[in-house]
Order: sequence, then C-alpha cells, then structure tokens
Amino acid sequence: MSKKGGQQNLEPEYLYLRVRAGDSINTNALAPKLGPKGIPPRKAAEQIQKVCKDFSGLKVTIRVTIIGREFTVDVMPTASTLIIKALNEPPHEKSADFKHTGNLSLEQVKEIARQMRHKSLANEFEGVVKEMLGTCVSVGCTVEKKSPKEIQEKIKNGEIIIPDEEPEEEEKEN
Repeated sequence: MSKKGGQQNLEPEYLYLRVRAGDSINTNALAPKLGPKGIPPRKAAEQIQKVCKDFSGLKVTIRVTIIGREFTVDVMPTASTLIIKALNEPPHEKSADFKHTGNLSLEQVKEIARQMRHKSLANEFEGVVKEMLGTCVSVGCTVEKKSPKEIQEKIKNGEIIIPDEEPEEEEKEN
C-alpha cells in the first residue's frame, strides 16, 4: 500500500531475525530492513538487547512487529534454546560442534513442552513431550540421568504416563 496524504500503514508487518543474545547487534545489518519503515536501527538494536537479556549467550529468534512507525520486539524461543537455557551451563566458546552434557528432570522437559505446545503438531501432550525429548537428543543432554531415547521408549511402552493437558487457549474459555 502506498502512503498518500500522510496515511500510515496500520497493518502489522513482521520481521524475524536470528541473533545471539548478549552480543551487540550490528546496526548496519538492521538499517536496510528497518530504515525504510522509519525505525531507527540503533533504537531497535537497544530494544532487542533489552528483550534478549534472559537468553544471554544463546541464539534466539526474535520478531519485530511494526505498526506505522512504532515497533515491538518479542523473543520467539525454540525448543533447543529453552533446553540449553534450562541446563544452566556456564558460557562457552561459539562452536557448532559443542555438545551439552547437562542433565534435565522430566518435569523440566514437561515445562518446556508446555511452552512449545502452540508450535507443535502433536495431538496430545505426550507427543509434545516426546518431541522435546528428541530435541534433548540433538542437544546432547540427558534426562533423569538416562538417554532421552530411553525415556521416549518408556513413554511409548506405557512405563511412564504423561497425562494429557489442555492447551492454554481452551483454559481461557472457562
């Protein structure tokens, strides 16, 4: 849409970025994306750093919502980011082949599954928990001091029961 007569576009526009939280954001990279929309890149970089401070040292996806000349920044954490954050490991070198050796409890995995339920295509909560266990395999951590694959197998065999939980949207109808 064109902006004739001083009208502003009130439809939200979304910009998704993948950044390493805690590092300084390169405003030169933001300028071509935000400048034409009337948003100062330096102000956006400061807002991104403020929102991402809880995920320091981790790569996170952020969503910049632009309405007119105003913007908001939201963190859109992935399952792997939440799992690595739950491990509470000290900062390490930036390398792609780094394996995380921590241990999570099944309750922590369930909590991460609750946060990721809206992104999952699983029909039941048990399926979401299995997806998070699969992500634990790729991250390289253990769950309850066992391989996440063992926990998945126990859930599949019925040795561990995961009660179904209603998605958050349905709870708000009451």
